[in-house]
Amino acid sequence: MNQSEVLCRCLNVTHHEVHQAIDVLAAQSVQDVAKLTDAGTGCMCCRRCIKDIIRQKQMQASVAEYA
Repeated sequence: MNQSEVLCRCLNVTHHEVHQAIDVLAAQSVQDVAKLTDAGTGCMCCRRCIKDIIRQKQMQASVAEYA
């Protein structure tokens, strides 16, 4: 996946912007990401992808915590 690739087509929000909202601004839910980036507030089709990214990052953090 290319970080400059658009994740939310309605509002032209990139994967990078969503990852930044999660990693830097501590977004922990789709609603948090939406407030910070507007992603997922248009047609809402990208919400599942945002949720998957959040879940993946939470799993990575859990694994790193126990490593």
